[in-house]
Amino acid sequence: MRRSGFGFWIGMTILLLWSLVPIYWFVRMAFLTHAQIARFPPAIVPTHLDIGAFFNIFGFDYRMADGTVMPASGQSDQIINGLQNSLIVSAIVTVITIVIVVPLAYVFARLDFRFKNLLLNAVLLAVAIPPVSTLIPFYSMYVQLGLVGTLPGLVIVDLTTTVPFVAWMLIGYFRNLPPIERLARVDGYSRIHTLLFLVLPLARSGVAVAAIIAFLFAWNEFTFALILVNGTPATTLPAAISGFLGQDPDPASLSACLALTILPPALVAYFLQRRVAEMNLADPVR
Repeated sequence: MRRSGFGFWIGMTILLLWSLVPIYWFVRMAFLTHAQIARFPPAIVPTHLDIGAFFNIFGFDYRMADGTVMPASGQSDQIINGLQNSLIVSAIVTVITIVIVVPLAYVFARLDFRFKNLLLNAVLLAVAIPPVSTLIPFYSMYVQLGLVGTLPGLVIVDLTTTVPFVAWMLIGYFRNLPPIERLARVDGYSRIHTLLFLVLPLARSGVAVAAIIAFLFAWNEFTFALILVNGTPATTLPAAISGFLGQDPDPASLSACLALTILPPALVAYFLQRRVAEMNLADPVR
């Protein structure tokens, strides 16, 4: 028993190091100067930190304590545009996903109707299909419809990922709520009023987590953005950052951009880890 416990902690330690060391390393680089980054051997824990790279990626020069000026990044316009597009797409996808998924999940979880299991399996199939497998059909269709390089096109393709996954998640959450429909019908509530005024207040924490997960799916989406909108005014932040690799980027500015992309997921993981655990994502329809 002790050996198995020791092996578990060894495995967890290796997993944490594997996951956290790369994140720590590029976040560390975001707060270093060019000279500090080029120094060898590198300092594991830097003694002096600068925030100049974060000013540079937004188009501002930064004067350090010794009077040295760090000029604005040449990719600042690309970063700002990508950040704006990512926020717009993520917000729209989140709202549309919740509007579609909440009644859909409620119907599957609380009502009985013909072909329910068949349709539920269709939702499961949509969750299981790798999004990259639909990339070529979407691209071919978008070329014909003129949606390549547009934010509406990216919103539509993001919804094909967020709607099935969030629906599958909320179905299990709604199933675990108290059975209040019969009492509501006795009090004169219709199906819609029951959902809006009774079920949703009980499920507000689950719906909030679902909205955040939909936001993160859209925020982190890279494959479709790289193919459908990269190099256009509709480029999102992940695709914009990937373009730096061919532009000889400043390491500190690139690291600052990467730190910016992980900030929303990190905040969500910190503040909502308990509620996400309550959603039972491993087996939501158990």
